[in-house]
Amino acid sequence: MSTTKKFSDLHRSASPMFVMPNAWCEGSARLIEQLGYPSLGTTSAGIAYARGYRDSSPAMDNEMRFESLSRIVQAVRIPVSADLENGLASTPEGAAHNFLRALEAGCAGASLEDIADYGDPHSLVFFGLEQASDRVRSVCESVKARAPDFVVTARTDYLLGPHEYSLSKVIERLVAFERAGADCLFAPGLRNMTDLTTVQSELSKPVSVLPVPGMTLDRLVVAGVQRVSLGSSLFRAAYKQIQTILTELDQQTGMAFMPRALSSEHLDEVMR
Repeated sequence: MSTTKKFSDLHRSASPMFVMPNAWCEGSARLIEQLGYPSLGTTSAGIAYARGYRDSSPAMDNEMRFESLSRIVQAVRIPVSADLENGLASTPEGAAHNFLRALEAGCAGASLEDIADYGDPHSLVFFGLEQASDRVRSVCESVKARAPDFVVTARTDYLLGPHEYSLSKVIERLVAFERAGADCLFAPGLRNMTDLTTVQSELSKPVSVLPVPGMTLDRLVVAGVQRVSLGSSLFRAAYKQIQTILTELDQQTGMAFMPRALSSEHLDEVMR
């Protein structure tokens, strides 16, 4: 069975909820696979940070992004969903082209955001609803003509932008993206289970959730969530641990972390 079919099947309502951790390099991808997760996503933020750039930095070119993406896909056997930000292009045609690049690189799915300009991370600029929907439609028509099982995740970052918190705006966008052909809908920034349930009730396609405190896995299962994403949190947690260790080395317990580290033998097995 192809990885696209495996990934598509994970999104069927009859399938159990699954957690899709996000990798930023070959090693993190292999560790996720070794731990038994059925699929993984990439994290555009983690890939950028690992290269020394801020998230969605205009200083990064797409060849850097696709190089990292290809290396991750080649490192594992499980399905990979690519975080393609806004399609890495300003036009619907450009976004569709990059979705085809992800397919050709071996990805089983990819996500598309509705952000038009990442230049100022504190004041993101968004595509209008019609433009954003046209972009979803363009990537769906293009990539599914080649691979019908390829999973297109349409994502609105509206709640992460310079707007008032509005469920109605999120629902309006996700409903439009669903009608444009998206297979999975995603709205990071939802504050609680009640808001998640409200959004889900307006959609018929599977929802991907980036959990916040209070959204435990057991509660998400009961709520009927199909997919859980961890976004860039694994990368940030790893770097937080590195920062903590390095800033506390001069303390009495500064070297206590060393016995808790993964062994070289274990990592040698994971990395093949």
